[in-house]
Parts: sequence; C-alpha cells; structure tokens
Amino acid sequence: MKNLILLFCLSASAFSIYAQDQPPRGPYNILQGGVIDGVVIKDEVPVREAIPYEHVRLADYVWSKRVFSRIDCREKMNHDLFFPYDYFESDGVSSLYKPRDASEVDDPSWFKDQKRWSLWTVIMRHIILGELTVYTVSSESNEFIEDGYSLKYPIERQSKNDFFESAIYKTKVNRLISAGGQGPQLKIYRSNSQDTVPIQKTTQTFQVFYDSLALDPDYEELIKGFEKADVERWWNAANSNGLLRKDGISNYISSNNIIAYNIKEDWFFDKERSIIDRRIIAIAPVARYTYDDDTTTLLFERGKILCYSNAGVAQEFSSNTNTFEEYKGKVDEREMFWLYFPELRNIIVNYYVYNDKSDAQWMSFDDVFWKRKFTAQIYKVSDKFDRELEDFKYGVDALYEAEKIKDDMRKWEHDVWNY
Repeated sequence: MKNLILLFCLSASAFSIYAQDQPPRGPYNILQGGVIDGVVIKDEVPVREAIPYEHVRLADYVWSKRVFSRIDCREKMNHDLFFPYDYFESDGVSSLYKPRDASEVDDPSWFKDQKRWSLWTVIMRHIILGELTVYTVSSESNEFIEDGYSLKYPIERQSKNDFFESAIYKTKVNRLISAGGQGPQLKIYRSNSQDTVPIQKTTQTFQVFYDSLALDPDYEELIKGFEKADVERWWNAANSNGLLRKDGISNYISSNNIIAYNIKEDWFFDKERSIIDRRIIAIAPVARYTYDDDTTTLLFERGKILCYSNAGVAQEFSSNTNTFEEYKGKVDEREMFWLYFPELRNIIVNYYVYNDKSDAQWMSFDDVFWKRKFTAQIYKVSDKFDRELEDFKYGVDALYEAEKIKDDMRKWEHDVWNY
C-alpha cells in the first residue's frame, strides 16, 4: 500500500512539473493523462548551474591566441547539436506561432521533439523568454562592418518580458530570428473622400490619439475590426511620425535552417596548471542569406535571411506580394547574431543530447562543449591583418593552413618543456 501511495505521489509530482508553462530544462517524458514514455520518470535531475571555469590568475596567463572556428552541421560528430529538427505551423502565408506571453512560448504550433531538442530550439526558446542577451553582428549606424563577435552591440532589454511587452525589442529580435517583412499599412475609412487613408503616428500619446477617434464622425468605421490593444501595439512599434502598420508577416527560423555555429574562443597557456586550455567566449548560429553579385560597389550589403521549408526549399519574402516565394539564386552563409557563451552555459546545462552509448545516461549540451565532443574548423586567428584564412588561402589550402595553426600551437606547448 505504501509503495502504491509513493508511486502515485511521484507520478503526480512529475505531472505537475510537466504542466508548468516554463519547464526549467529539456522536455520530460510525461504525457497528458499521466502516460510515461519509458520505464522511469526522467525528472530526477535537478535544475543545475554550469560548473565554473578554473580560475586563472593574470600572472599565470602567459600566452594566448584568439581563434575563430566553425562547427559545421555536415560533420557527423556535430549532429548532436543540430538534431532533431523542429518546425512551425503556418497558414500558408505566415507562421501561426505568435506567443503573447511566457505561458505560450511552447505553443503547439511550434512542433518540437518530445524527447530532446536541438541547440537552436533551446537558444530561440530562451531568447523569447528573455533569458539570453542577443548581440547583433553590426551597429545600426554602420551595417557594413560586421564585428559583432566583439559583443559590442547588445539589444538592450529592461526585463525578461520585453519580448511580449516591448514592441521595439520584439521587432529588433524578430528581425534576427525570423524571415519576413513589414505588415500592411493600417488604413481608415473617410466618408468625405470615399477612400481609405493611412494613419500617421504623432507626438501625442496613444491614449490621447485613441480618445480623439471617438470625436470623429467616422468613428464606427474607424474602429471596425480593430482591437484597442492591437492598435496600441502598432502605435508603439511605429517610428516617430511614421505610418502605422499591422503585424508583420514572418516565419520563424526553424532548426533545419541552421547550418553551422561559429565560435570565438581563446587558446591560452596556464602556467599554474602547465597546460594549454581553451575557453569559448561567444557563439553565433549561422544561416543562409540571399546573395547579390553586384560588384559596382566595394561595400557588401547583407541580403535577406532565407526560410527553408520542411522539404528543404529556400523561400524569400517578397515585399511586392507580401508572401514567401521560392528563391533560386546564390546564397551566402552568415552569422545571425552572437551570444555570450558563459551566459548560454547556464541555460544549456539543463538540456540534454542524444547519447549513442546508452539512452539511460544523460549528457547536457554544456557537457558536449566542456568535453569538446564536436569538431570545428578554424577560419580565423588573431593576426596583424585581422583577416580570415580564406582571404589569402583558398579551398584545400585553407584547410591545410588551419591544421598548420593547430600544429604551431601544439609545438608552442611542447617547447615549453626541456627534456
């Protein structure tokens, strides 16, 4: 009898955890109705924090090298980071996934695997929840110089709920994690001209503007089909003296769009421990963008991010038709944004990846990076020219140059010792 009561308590406890709007870690194996997908309830692992790095004194920090590497999705060893894929339900024009608050972040229109998630799924989920700071690849004043790896351009937020409460913050983030464009202009009917005209934002507050509508002879037509909360959101999202627009048409980037992760790390020699160590500083998801062959200017403008369907078809948003159309041109692989890796570690330490040795053993994403269970190709190191390898080496020669850099660093460590 006691065993039955204990089993019932454990099941109820696990189900209540599953029912929370924001589970603190990866998906649980508890389904609705108390169904357990497996032998045991996998909720015994508590919410953890990342293991702190070994403290390094400045006096022991005697040599270092800044290294940029790419974790490619085509490498079999890296598949744990990119699979399984997720996708978003669409009405054929735009994604149906439109969370209004934190409780809707796991809306059913976002189809995710029941057992584990990809690294991109975890990253995107916690960006929406406001638990990760997003750093853009360039400044708003100069988009041609992409030095976002220095983490100089954060999208400022006031609270974790800014994605749901701040239209400006949500717009900036959506430009990075979704493909799409501006929504149609908000137009109102005017009986004197028998036409519709767009609404322009003024310097007055929204409440004053909205109250003034009640004095308009066309009031019934003005507010027809529009909720006050929607109009206020469009008002807040518009630029000063700009035209009000309805919600933009967008498709969120799913995990099958992520082709690589670029990492910025420091290789350094710790004299106290007498080892060469490596520490990741920042990480950036890489996706495909449209590419323009225009060579009339020396400045290269970043194209529009492509959204890939479940069938792998590249789609580009067309502002002319306000729909997504198949893209058949050239593509360019670029970073979407950068994340501060120590901040990300406290998130991914509670999400788990596939273990090819045993389904009963857990390994977190943080374990994958800590134990370096991935393969990465160097594409840039710190030098006086601040250039990438492909700027002076091409094809196979670039691969040889990357291996030469690794060998040179290993030789440095070897030459420290005298035999």
